Amino acid sequence: MKMRDGVALMADIYAPKASGKFPVLLMRVPYDKTVSEFQALLLPEWYARHGYIVVTQDNRGRFASGGKFQPFHNERSDGVDTIELCAKLRNSTGKVGTYGFSYPGQTQLQSAVERPKGLATMVPALTADGYYEDWTYKNGALHLAFVQSWAAFLAICEAFREGKPADIRPTIERLNGICGQYDHMPLTEHPSLPKKFNHFYYEWLRHPTFDKYWKQWDIGSRYGDIDVPALHIAGWYDIFVEGNIRNYLGLAKGARTAKARKAQKLVIGPWYHMPWAQAMGELDFGAGGRNLTDELMVRWFDHCLKGKRNGIMEEPPVSLFVMGINKWRQESEWPPKRAKATKFYLRSGGRANSLNGDGKLSKTKPGSEPEDLFLCDPGYPVQSLGGRSCCIAALAPMGPFDQRPVEVRNDVLVYTTPRLNADVQVIGTVDVVLYAASTADDTDFTVKLCDVYPDGRSINLVDSIQRASYRDSNEKPSAIRPGKVYEYRFQVGSTANVFRRGHCIRVEVASSNFPTFDKTLNRFHPKKDGGYYDMRVAQQRLYHDAERPSHIMLPIMPRR
Repeated sequence: MKMRDGVALMADIYAPKASGKFPVLLMRVPYDKTVSEFQALLLPEWYARHGYIVVTQDNRGRFASGGKFQPFHNERSDGVDTIELCAKLRNSTGKVGTYGFSYPGQTQLQSAVERPKGLATMVPALTADGYYEDWTYKNGALHLAFVQSWAAFLAICEAFREGKPADIRPTIERLNGICGQYDHMPLTEHPSLPKKFNHFYYEWLRHPTFDKYWKQWDIGSRYGDIDVPALHIAGWYDIFVEGNIRNYLGLAKGARTAKARKAQKLVIGPWYHMPWAQAMGELDFGAGGRNLTDELMVRWFDHCLKGKRNGIMEEPPVSLFVMGINKWRQESEWPPKRAKATKFYLRSGGRANSLNGDGKLSKTKPGSEPEDLFLCDPGYPVQSLGGRSCCIAALAPMGPFDQRPVEVRNDVLVYTTPRLNADVQVIGTVDVVLYAASTADDTDFTVKLCDVYPDGRSINLVDSIQRASYRDSNEKPSAIRPGKVYEYRFQVGSTANVFRRGHCIRVEVASSNFPTFDKTLNRFHPKKDGGYYDMRVAQQRLYHDAERPSHIMLPIMPRR
């Protein structure tokens, strides 16, 4: 397929063994069209059996396609050209649906803003609303494990195309050993990411703020240009779940036409990035957690591309897997309006450090209480155990895990409710307000929500980070004044979980979550070229008194 600038992109085409015309399904993928994201989706031939022409294309500069690979740069125009060519394929009905997750999910959205001829629907799965927030950065912190492991993975194809045979094995070895190099500093000179094959990684680091570089691909500002139905598929433990939700909400409220606004659906399973399965980390979500998205997508495409009245549009627009009871439920909106934002205050006698401390989580507002003290030592960061990262579990922290190995640390503040005397159903977005001071002029604060089982296991649900200098803006970071108390408001994350009777609700507060996020230097230094000698130890103070009531807000559903 020739693009508008003459570069030829190669595609595989699968067609039904039958006469007649068929709609086209398109996946544009940088991970080899012959694989077609088989880690989570069934092969294109399976979809062809259901009466579709299926096109899988290597992105520009990847595998069989021509041109140079520059992540993000050409996906909008290449996607438009490819969709319009697919609509003209022999035996095509002229209707095109796009699918794929992660990077292929984002490329669907990039193309859709240009409204290419033939595009009738899309399924952007496990993807974000741009490439800055919740992709490369999170509230100012770098998504370290994801960004470095993904760059090392992308480099293998680069070595095949740009290097010599002797470069291949070392590139694979660098990917396999990336976990042992996450602590390397500076980030801008990384031994596992040689610039010859990882030029894009260093390009991302040169843009640590939400500047023009990132804004050119921001989908959040372009929802009004999109006019097609979309099925948004997400996972509770996926790095992109918040972006998936923003895409659904943005298009349901602001798509170009009323018809498109009414034709948005959101499905969130218990999965991490890949594969999508009922068992991951240290939990098994039962048969309900199985991956049945291929069947779901066929129903969606049958309706949108073939006009079949199969009832999918009559179903509520939001389908959620509720963890804790491991059941699916459908809602008419996200977040459910019935959920009441309930404040749980962080309480202690001034010694909430670790599981051995006196930290409590309570609905009762504090009075006069001493603040909790802890250290942030970049040389000894709190390690990540599961959570929301990407993309391979062996290389990045993903999924549900018992957090007690980190909760025993004195640099982790632990606040826990008494055992619950009834189920507490939390569905919606969890927000936090922290009143904190630091001896540094920049630092990090991390928050994690956990479900504590009767046997003591503390299973992570959602977590987030806030770099202090980005407290007001991702565009213009500014230093904090050492010793001054600041109010930090940020989103911990979205979830659906029933804390069962006999369980406890727990909140952790710390100043690192590594290697999910890069380590703070405890110095105001927005550039990513800081080294070991730039690190400083900071003393942190978390306040929870009547005037400065640090708290977390849980969206609690009413009892039925």
